Amino acid sequence: MAESKEFQVWYRRFRPSVSIARAGSRDLAKLWGLPHLIDPLEWVVTELVTNAIIHGQAARGSHVAVTYHLDDTRLRVEVRDAATGVPTLTPPLLGDEDAGRGLHLVAALSDTWGVKRNVIGKTVWAHLAVTPEEPPDAR
Repeated sequence: MAESKEFQVWYRRFRPSVSIARAGSRDLAKLWGLPHLIDPLEWVVTELVTNAIIHGQAARGSHVAVTYHLDDTRLRVEVRDAATGVPTLTPPLLGDEDAGRGLHLVAALSDTWGVKRNVIGKTVWAHLAVTPEEPPDAR
């Protein structure tokens, strides 16, 4: 069994943190030898951090925590904020609206995802498989 790894970083709750978190996730995937997870991890982190910044409560916390846990089978990414509302999958808005698609993207790119309530706020997490799935024609 390989050694598990963990990394956590805190970001200020303002929009430029999204691109900083995205770049950080890319760098971490490279550092941990997971090049096949760069794209899905970037998208998952982008969507979860964006949601935390937009829906977080400034009065309760001005930062967002992103934590990465790596073991033999999965990479777990967690985004923690001070908001008490629990996100749910809702039908995306129609037309040119960008709202409502983030969690659908997270659900599509991750093996599983969920929400954990904390004493203050919540943590939204997603699991990405460390081993890429075998292509159907290779079986």
